[in-house]
Amino acid sequence: MPGAIIVGGGIAGLASGIAFANAGWDVTVLERTPRIAPMGAALSLWPNACAAMARLGILGAVTAAAAPIRQMLLAAQDGATILSRPLPDTALLATRTALQNVLLVALRPDRLRLDCEVIAVAPGRVMLASGEPLACDLVVDAAGIRAPSSIGVPPAYAGYGGVLALSGRVAGAGLGGVAAEYWGRHQRFGLFELPDNLRYWFVMRAQPVSAAMPDLAACAAAAEGWPPTVAEAIAATAPDALIPFAVHTKPSPKTLCAPEVIRVGDAAHAMEPNLGQGACQGLEDAAALQAIAAVVTPAQVAAVYDRCRLKRTRMFVREPALGRLGAHGPAAAQFVMRAALRAIPTALSEPRLRAMHTMPEYAARVG
Repeated sequence: MPGAIIVGGGIAGLASGIAFANAGWDVTVLERTPRIAPMGAALSLWPNACAAMARLGILGAVTAAAAPIRQMLLAAQDGATILSRPLPDTALLATRTALQNVLLVALRPDRLRLDCEVIAVAPGRVMLASGEPLACDLVVDAAGIRAPSSIGVPPAYAGYGGVLALSGRVAGAGLGGVAAEYWGRHQRFGLFELPDNLRYWFVMRAQPVSAAMPDLAACAAAAEGWPPTVAEAIAATAPDALIPFAVHTKPSPKTLCAPEVIRVGDAAHAMEPNLGQGACQGLEDAAALQAIAAVVTPAQVAAVYDRCRLKRTRMFVREPALGRLGAHGPAAAQFVMRAALRAIPTALSEPRLRAMHTMPEYAARVG
């Protein structure tokens, strides 16, 4: 039985562990922390991610803990619609904790080693900080934007950041499955619905990397004059629920593999959050690896994975920069971008959106 070592126990790492196990491999996932703690707040799982989770065998469990997304809405600060599209296929919003828990159950505890810091990766071998070497047929680097196999390509600050949070229960009606993002001048709010009338929300703004992140009072003040649903979510949020973040990126990848070391998730294709595809593409990585590892030799996996996934991941790294321009760019660029989005006929935008939200049949691409 071939063996794979996955470096990193985040979403992409856990999903990749499941993928190799499903393909009949012996798998060990190495996580540097003593326990896998929830990070972030919630994740949008667009139709392509749902297709990937179906391939991995976890879609039903995730769906049971998530809320459906039925419509995408991009609007101005005053609520005027810029772009609105229904979603004909399954899309979900899940807390990161809920998704992690499903992945951990599917992976199985015996395939996960905690408190294992990896200091070096090489073809067929990883070295732990304890001095223990581990051998395998294939190394998968899922250790995030500062992954061991991508040292020398430092992430760069994208020029904006903010805070995100999960609210408490919001009184009144729900959002009807609408995933909304509201754009102002150099600032935007996002608002999503979770089960039990909870909300996931964020505020992003253009600012220097050294700028202080807003506290809850500052978020509430910033929401004045925006749609009331934003203020309602902020008012239902505890002060200690805010999670600050600064967006960092890397250039579009030229390859998803170091020599015989496969990269997945942010280790392979760190992207800005403007399309909500970060976790989705990590799940797609895993679905592709499952299809590939089931039919090719260990020596062939890296080359086939690169061929199947590189072009699509490069698209998702490049395109979110347009969202940054429309929300945080110069005033003229914001005006042009928003006018263009309003003017695009559905007949033109729908195929592009569907291409993004449709996961390729990776099993058909392996041959």
